[in-house]
Amino acid sequence: MDADSDDSDATPTAFETLRIERTDAVARVIFDRPAELNTITPALLEEFATVIDTLEADNDVGCLLLSGAGDRAFSAGAELTALADDEMTTTDGVELARTGQQTFGRLDACDTPVVAAVDGVCLGGGMELATAADLRLATADSTFGQPEHSLGLLPGWGGTQRLPNLIGESRAKEIIFTGDHYTAAEMADYGFLTRVVDGDEFSERAMEVAEQVAAGPPLAQKYTKRAMGAGRDDTDAGLEIEAHAFGQLLDTEDFSEGVTAFQNDDDPAFTGE
Repeated sequence: MDADSDDSDATPTAFETLRIERTDAVARVIFDRPAELNTITPALLEEFATVIDTLEADNDVGCLLLSGAGDRAFSAGAELTALADDEMTTTDGVELARTGQQTFGRLDACDTPVVAAVDGVCLGGGMELATAADLRLATADSTFGQPEHSLGLLPGWGGTQRLPNLIGESRAKEIIFTGDHYTAAEMADYGFLTRVVDGDEFSERAMEVAEQVAAGPPLAQKYTKRAMGAGRDDTDAGLEIEAHAFGQLLDTEDFSEGVTAFQNDDDPAFTGE
């Protein structure tokens, strides 16, 4: 999905590997290396980390919508030439893995909801990136996979941890151990994708999902993400956050707005207060 459109208010940026475009409360982050299938470089990771922090701090942003430039790939993963460089040491590899883990960890822990819109190839680090989002939708002809084992590697940007949490350990091991490519329909069946959309309506549907999410209650969304994140490793901790958040949300203007809108059979206008 190339996110260019006439009704978007483009936000100028100084980034070399990314573009940010704003449409009301939706901030579209476009990985902008189409000739390289939007492969991920250390420079892209650095810029993406800055983008995540900047947009999360913007109270006017209600949803991040991730996509790849061009019509061939969301992201084909890490830039292979950098990995195969004879000058890269074991220490360099560890640091690269940690950088990717930390950047995608920022995305995972971001209080702002994140939607990944996959159109085309989504492999390796690109799939790890999509896994760190909250919702994933894709065109019917998109392709997914974790091919690292075919290179004698393993997913190093969180894939061994987040993918099992998302779709179960057995499915995750199948995808990682085989290194096979999977269709969008298969990934939807596995629970990885929330929606599969025809290509001719994909851009519109992706924006509709992002706009719906962006219109949600910011405080409730933030606490929901935090409770779910804590509960992955410790159910009791997740339940404790859930309970405290529930009580705090009862004393917000958003709750009053939600109740009033429900009683009047109207759509609520949440403000995050």
